[in-house]
Amino acid sequence: MPQKRGDIFEKAQRLGHKPIVENELVQEELKDFDTKETDPDEIPISECSILIDNLEDYGERPEYLLSIDGSPQEVATNDDYPSNRIGFIQIAAVLTHLNLIDEQRKERFVDPAKIEDLDESALQDLVLPSSNYTIGDAETVQESWRLKVYESFCNREIEGQSLLDVFLRIIQSNERGIGPKTVDVYRCPNPDCPTSGTKPHIHSHATDLAQCDECGATVYPTDALRTHERVNANQSNETAISAVMNVLEHLTMCAYLGYLSEVSPERLSRTGFVMDGPLAIFDTPAWLHEPILDTINKIYESQRSEGYTPPIICGIEKSGSFRDHAENIEEKMERGSVLGMDNDYIYNYVMSGTTDLKYGSKTYYGRKFIYKSASERVFVLTLPEITESGPSHEPDSYPLMRSTLDALRSVETALYDDATIPVTLAHQRASIPLKTGSRVLELFSKESVEKSEE
Repeated sequence: MPQKRGDIFEKAQRLGHKPIVENELVQEELKDFDTKETDPDEIPISECSILIDNLEDYGERPEYLLSIDGSPQEVATNDDYPSNRIGFIQIAAVLTHLNLIDEQRKERFVDPAKIEDLDESALQDLVLPSSNYTIGDAETVQESWRLKVYESFCNREIEGQSLLDVFLRIIQSNERGIGPKTVDVYRCPNPDCPTSGTKPHIHSHATDLAQCDECGATVYPTDALRTHERVNANQSNETAISAVMNVLEHLTMCAYLGYLSEVSPERLSRTGFVMDGPLAIFDTPAWLHEPILDTINKIYESQRSEGYTPPIICGIEKSGSFRDHAENIEEKMERGSVLGMDNDYIYNYVMSGTTDLKYGSKTYYGRKFIYKSASERVFVLTLPEITESGPSHEPDSYPLMRSTLDALRSVETALYDDATIPVTLAHQRASIPLKTGSRVLELFSKESVEKSEE
């Protein structure tokens, strides 16, 4: 770590890298490093791909796409104490009207008034106590974090449902769901508790909160997500903030899915859902991916039983190993084709390492595909792992594959490389500008904290 004098940090020597470069042991150890940089000519691309025109058409393209994206930010609140930080999360849900896009595509000139009506959006904003901050009667940063996450889930609503209600409903198919309002948190969330996780499980009710028999700590239902385990009292908590954001993005999707399923299954059949990122939950809340897939399964079954088509759902990735792989093979893929990847493909050509477990089995509730559109744009997609027949990595095993790809084809945009209008709109609504936004939130936090101290 560099030394600091005033606002000036110690600078590294220009030749500070020289000892590393000249170290023979380091040079020898680097020879053992291996990664996946496969020649596209060696990859069985055509054998793993299928043309869209050869896919069965089980449903029509949706009329609406609901895209969801989140943006995290952590800011310092005091110039004299830069380690004092507060976290912010913004989640955007944007409903795009595909019919309006079709209308404007036929016009010689775009109508600005029509473009204004292209989408409708809703935002959820959260603030979290990060390093060196406590709230209420909480004595530690970690305890404050747990309390604030619980309160945020109680106070934020989507279509009349609190985030806590959405969370509790989703997990009923999981062993953690003890009852309609009760969660098995497994162990005391207090890191100083003498039980060290050896005592019987703790069941926390949505409002009748549990107390640990050993240390007396209040246990919240949201402690089951275990994001507090990533919270540090003195260092950046970007990992924990991102974990909460990841959960909120997918709970938002489930909230709208559940709401439309109950009040208007007909409209749900005309609505698609697009996540900015993969269909996966990472880090300590990763267990949530299984009950989310169960939730989607039940809604699909309900739609079919009532005579309606299930909604399309997909995630779109803009970066990462699979995105790098897609760019590496795009010239070898046929236009209008989609490529499926099984474990052998993934670990032979995309990811380093190998495993007997299916890729993403502990985090993903969908399978990855690479789609090259007729206009030669390339997308890395994840679709919920709900198949009619055949292996889950094969595109033609998914009844909604064709309608999903048709929907994406209709919302391509040249604004960015391989981008779609709904995801771009969601990102614009949710994103906190790195420099300007951070500065505004920093000033806002300072002012709010100073007022609370007066």
